[in-house]
Amino acid sequence: MRQTAASGKASFAMSMGPSRRSPWHLEDSKGASRRAFADLTSMRRVNLSHNSFSSGLPMELMSSGSIIVLDISFNRLNGLLPEVPYLFTTERPLQILNVSSNQFSSEFPSATWKVMKNLITLNASNNSFTGHMPSSLCIGSPSLALLDLCHNQLSGNIPNTLGNCSKLKVLKAGNNHLSGILPVEIFDATSLEYLSFPNNGLQGELDGAHMVKLSNLATLDLGGNQISGNIPVNIDHFKRLEELHLGSNNMSGELPSSLGNCTNLKTIDLKINNFSGDLGKVNFSALQNLRSLDLRRNNLSGIIPESIYSCSNLTALRLSANHFHGEISPRIGNLKHLPFLSLIRNSFTNITKALNVLKSCRNISTLLIGKTS
Repeated sequence: MRQTAASGKASFAMSMGPSRRSPWHLEDSKGASRRAFADLTSMRRVNLSHNSFSSGLPMELMSSGSIIVLDISFNRLNGLLPEVPYLFTTERPLQILNVSSNQFSSEFPSATWKVMKNLITLNASNNSFTGHMPSSLCIGSPSLALLDLCHNQLSGNIPNTLGNCSKLKVLKAGNNHLSGILPVEIFDATSLEYLSFPNNGLQGELDGAHMVKLSNLATLDLGGNQISGNIPVNIDHFKRLEELHLGSNNMSGELPSSLGNCTNLKTIDLKINNFSGDLGKVNFSALQNLRSLDLRRNNLSGIIPESIYSCSNLTALRLSANHFHGEISPRIGNLKHLPFLSLIRNSFTNITKALNVLKSCRNISTLLIGKTS
């Protein structure tokens, strides 16, 4: 334990490094741990991450009147995450709470956040929390900037009150059991830069008219859901978009030509949908930052557009299981950094010529070509 100065007052920080010892308990039957934590009234930062703590989390840590940073990630804590009772009439100072990568399996707290007015970061990922996403999060914690609830067992709808999160930049709740639609109110959280709900059971269509409010969005990850409809034609309003993950859904229609105007894109993942039409309608030549293009298992047709060969930084190109035809252009040799190319289950002609053409792609380590059932 070491003493630090903060705002002219004496304050303390507790940090305990990784240990390979047998599991320790933050709680014990006699309440000694609870009393010890309760007596540390000047404690401001507590880092107990990457240890072997088990049992539950003492209420005294969650409800502390002094702690602003609490990190208990990567332990073996289980049971309940304490609900801070309504008896607390004054707001708690906690700003950063990280309980990720533990073994919590209880219902995720709902009332606690009403007294967490100063909360900025909440990371509860990689547990087994059940219940719903709290509807009071940004009402009670108006400064919340990061919310990570991914890899849990949460169910129900996404609360439309998340639209009140005016300072929220990162919202992650992938790999849960969420259902319903993506509420349009969520696009009122206009500070969002990272919006991620992959591998849930979300349905409905993407509402382009409302989505464009997220002018700062860099990552959109809705893959592995049941989303239908088209990619909004105004997708190019996301000027900062770098990652687009819409794979493994029920989306259809042609890819909008406006996709070629998203010049900051590094990843386009649209695999396993029902997209159709001529891929040549998208001009890829302006996507010089593109690293990965995954369009496999759709119904796209035509020849591979020449503009793709302008994406000189591509490291993975997956076009398998579509209806492409014609010959492989010699311009594929422009993809100097391409180690992975998959073209199987299409209708390309003159494979022998294609193999000769591909000799110029000297970095290819994985090549899937030809037509297999």
